Amino acid sequence: MVIIANSTGILAGATALVFSIINIIYPSFTFDPMFAKHLTYAFGHIFANCTIYMAVIAVYEVLSEYTGRPWKSNKAFLIAWNFSTLFTLMIYTHHLLMDFAVPQWMLIVGQIFSYANGLPVMVVTAYGALMIVYRSGIKWDFASSMFFLSMFGWVAGAVPAIIDATIVINHIMHNTKWVPGHFHTYMGMGVVAMIFGFMYYFSKTEGKQKQNSYDNFGISIYFAFFTGLVGSFLYAGKLSAPRRWADHLPQWIGTDQVGALCGIMVVIASLIFTIRFIVGLKQPGKKTTTKSFKNAS
Repeated sequence: MVIIANSTGILAGATALVFSIINIIYPSFTFDPMFAKHLTYAFGHIFANCTIYMAVIAVYEVLSEYTGRPWKSNKAFLIAWNFSTLFTLMIYTHHLLMDFAVPQWMLIVGQIFSYANGLPVMVVTAYGALMIVYRSGIKWDFASSMFFLSMFGWVAGAVPAIIDATIVINHIMHNTKWVPGHFHTYMGMGVVAMIFGFMYYFSKTEGKQKQNSYDNFGISIYFAFFTGLVGSFLYAGKLSAPRRWADHLPQWIGTDQVGALCGIMVVIASLIFTIRFIVGLKQPGKKTTTKSFKNAS
């Protein structure tokens, strides 16, 4: 899925880049600016979405190992991922809903696909995570906690994204801090949480990393203050605070200050995670591993 989507996105971005270079060298060569904008947004949005889809592989694999339950690839699972592949290629258009020059049919398609893209995330992946954990007797540690909580970050980030994809709301909210609020939620509390979880899992399985009070403290600080950070963005969007203005009105300053404080605490938690990971790498495990190879037939 990622190969299909990312290849398409990279091709779109490369096309826009090559055309721009040709235009710089030969100014007589021109191409439609709106087409260039579509190619650029397609590249960036597809690439960002595929980052999530690559990171969630760790959730599928590691949570199954913790619970002892396989994450079954049934028909609903495969259908959802096939639809998600299609939707990922199209939903970038919700960033162009304010462009009057975009054909109306494309705007409608962008809204419909943006709505539909949330279903595979919420119904299949998040529900699947709940089902394999439910009554499994899972032993919670840093890795399993981060993987499970990352599902919350992913789903929670999809909700304001779907709201913003509504055309009448998009015309009011899209150029506000509502949008950074939504993508910081699923990137910071979703993707980055998955990465930190896998870092700990790697150190635990390949080294001597053990759970301690710093890990529990770091998880609490990270998610509590990241919630405050994205909450400050979303509330600033509700106040119509723009995301591209250098000057702020006095009524917008409060959310900036809250966001800055929460951001500092998130950085502190991230430093705890990173230092713990590096220390774990300096203490390699002594266990020997044996590999078994099965006949391909």
